[in-house]
Amino acid sequence: MPTGKFGVKYAAGAALAFFMAAGGLFCDVEARVRQVASPEEIESIRFLSPNNIPVKVLVVYTPGQKNENFVISLVNIVAGMHEKGQVKKGEEFKVHIIPGWEMNEKDYEHLRTQVGAERVARYVEFNKGYTTRDMWMQDWGEVGVVKIKGEPKPQTVVFDSNRGRDNAELPEILAKFWNSYLLKNPSEAYSGGDYGGNIEVTPDNVLLIGDTSTPELRTYLEKHGYQNRMAVLETEWLHVGHVDEYISVCPNPKATRGYTLIKANPRLALRLVKDATDEELKTIEHKEYRDALLKIKKYLVKAEAEKAKALKQGRKNRAGARKPFSEAVLEYINLPEETSEALVKSKSGAILASGHDISGDEVEEFIKLNLTLGNLIDTNVKRACDKISEVRKESGKPHSVLSFPALFRKIYSGKHIAYLPGSVNQLILNNQLIVPDPKVDAMRRYIARAADMIGLRANFIDSLPYHNLQGQLHCGTNVFRHPNRYFVVPK
Repeated sequence: MPTGKFGVKYAAGAALAFFMAAGGLFCDVEARVRQVASPEEIESIRFLSPNNIPVKVLVVYTPGQKNENFVISLVNIVAGMHEKGQVKKGEEFKVHIIPGWEMNEKDYEHLRTQVGAERVARYVEFNKGYTTRDMWMQDWGEVGVVKIKGEPKPQTVVFDSNRGRDNAELPEILAKFWNSYLLKNPSEAYSGGDYGGNIEVTPDNVLLIGDTSTPELRTYLEKHGYQNRMAVLETEWLHVGHVDEYISVCPNPKATRGYTLIKANPRLALRLVKDATDEELKTIEHKEYRDALLKIKKYLVKAEAEKAKALKQGRKNRAGARKPFSEAVLEYINLPEETSEALVKSKSGAILASGHDISGDEVEEFIKLNLTLGNLIDTNVKRACDKISEVRKESGKPHSVLSFPALFRKIYSGKHIAYLPGSVNQLILNNQLIVPDPKVDAMRRYIARAADMIGLRANFIDSLPYHNLQGQLHCGTNVFRHPNRYFVVPK
C-alpha cells in the first residue's frame, strides 16, 4: 500500500511483544494498518544506538557475491555469544538471513554443514518471503521509536531512506511484520547521502549525520526531534560518503556517558606499520597489501636513519631550518594521541591503482594523503564531541574516544575509500565488536587490546566481499534493536 511522500503506517498491537513471540520475521499474521493523516502527527523520532540490545541481525546471503564465509562467521559469533552465556535470558536474538535471488537448496545445505544443523536451527531464521540482489542492508534505513500525537507511548518505527533499487519494498515489509510505523524520507533525490550508514546516533540521542545527506532529510529530522541535536560531519571527501566509514559508537560500561566514539586513525596505522617487523609484514596474505606496507615501512625506517644521522652529525638544533618531510612525518605519527598539533596539510594528487599497488614514487604522496585525512577526521570527531557537550550541557567534560588504525586511498573524482578493510565500519552486538579484518597482525592486536580495555571483545571477520565492492561490514548488515532495553544504559 503506497504511503505517499511523508508515508506513515502503524500496525496495531503490542509492537515488540508480538515480534518476540512471533519467532520468525515473516509469519501468517495479517497486520492491521492505520493511515496517519499527516506528518504533523509525528511529535518526535528517536533512532536506536548500539547500546540498545539486538533483537534481529539482518544480513543477505548472496553466494554470487561470495559472502558465504562472512555469513557463516557471523552466525558462529552470534551462536557463541549465546552458548558462552554472554546473552541474558530473555534477551536472545537470531541472525535473520535474507536470501540472495540466486540461492538454491545447496546453498542452504552448505550453511547447515559449515555451521551445524543444530546451531542453524537455534540461531538462524531464513526469510521465506523475500529475496534480493542488494546486499547493502544498512542502506535501506534505520530503526527507532516514534511518538505520535494521541498515542500514549512511543512505538517502534522503520525509517525508509528512500534508496529504492532492489530493496525498495523491504522497509515496508519489515515495518509490517515488526508491527512498526513506517516513515519515509521526504527527499526524492535518491541520494546515497541519505542512506542508513550516513545516519548514526549516540545513546544520548545526538545525531551524527554526513553533509552528503540532503537538506530535505536534515530539515525533516530537525523538525521531528533532532533540532539542535544534530552534528553534521564532513563526508563529501568520501566516495560512498557515509559517517560510518570513519566514526562509530559503541557501549562502554567504563565511560562516564556509557559509550565511546571510535574513530578511524591513519596516523596510528602508519605508526603500527613503522613499528612492525619486516617478517610480520611479509606474512600478510594479500600481495597488494603486503607489498604496499613494506614500501611504507621502508620509507619510514629510512627517515628514522636519516634523522639519527643528522643528530649524530651535530645538527640537533636547527632553528629556522625546514625539516625534511619524512622527518616531520616521524615526529607527527609519534605524537601522543591527545595532541591537537597538526602537520602542515598537503593534499595529495596520487591516485592508487585499483589493485591497491603503490609505486615507489607514490609512497610519500600516500602518506601525505592519509595524514591530511587524519586531520580531517579528528576535526569532525571534535565537532561531534562538541555537539554532545552542548546538548548535555557538559562543557569541559572529557569524551571517551578510541582510535582504530585505518588507511585510505584516493580514487576517481577526487574521492576516497578505505585502502585496507575499514575496521571502524563494524557491527556491534552488546559487548562483541564484529570488526572487518584489516589483514595486518599489528593492527589486529592493537584493536583487540583497545577493545579489551573498555570491556569489549573484537571478533575479526573477512569482509573482502564487501570491501572489494567499496563497502564494509556495517554497510552489509542491519539490526532491529529493543527500544527500551540496554546493554549499557546511557548515563
